[in-house]
Amino acid sequence: MTKSPPIEIVFNKAAADRLIDMPRSQARATRNVLARVSADPGFKHNQLKPLKGVKGGFRFRAGNWRVSFTLDRRAGVLDVFEIAPRGSAYR
Repeated sequence: MTKSPPIEIVFNKAAADRLIDMPRSQARATRNVLARVSADPGFKHNQLKPLKGVKGGFRFRAGNWRVSFTLDRRAGVLDVFEIAPRGSAYR
């Protein structure tokens, strides 16, 4: 059985800045979930949901923050495009 190549986690500038601004515990939890998804794209997490209208898009909750990303298994890229407070996410 061949092992699939590792999936790289990429943050856009705004998402990276928000990750820095998040409380440490929530930032750590966010990085942990993203690392688990990149290591195993079939990873099940009770807050991980598909994004409607975004091909390969998913979202999850990290405390009062929402994290949105796309996963392209062929290209080997997990692209985090939004980290937002609960009230302003998904708009």
